[in-house]
Amino acid sequence: MTKLSLFLGGALLALSSLSPAAKFYKWVDDKGVTHYDAQAPQGANTTEINTRATASSSQSEAIEALETKRNAAQKAKEAAASQAKEQKRLETEPEAVAQERCQQHRKNLETLTNKPTVRRKNPETGELEVIDQQVRDEMLAETRSALEKCEGR
Repeated sequence: MTKLSLFLGGALLALSSLSPAAKFYKWVDDKGVTHYDAQAPQGANTTEINTRATASSSQSEAIEALETKRNAAQKAKEAAASQAKEQKRLETEPEAVAQERCQQHRKNLETLTNKPTVRRKNPETGELEVIDQQVRDEMLAETRSALEKCEGR
């Protein structure tokens, strides 16, 4: 009895994993309306519709694209919130913001003049990359120009 119940249980388990796709039928009525149903009507010219018991092969790609879109939207939302916060701070504490920016320009100038290798974050990829001498010279000129405006602070 135990062997028989084990055999039957195993057979049921094996058959349940084979779950075939459901059959559906498609037909167009006299008025030109397309219908779908699990049972074909009598006397109608029907077409059997192939369905799958599993997800389509492109589902994982669609989920990945949706996640990428959601992440981009979330980053954009966070960036907008951060920018709004900074703008509000600039309006309420302009002198403090200006002093912080001048201090950052001084640090940048020190780094650009004293460090043999300077890296910066690539805005497109987010990865750190070593800047070449031409970019370094441009950054030095921009930083010195910004510091000229800070002289009175």
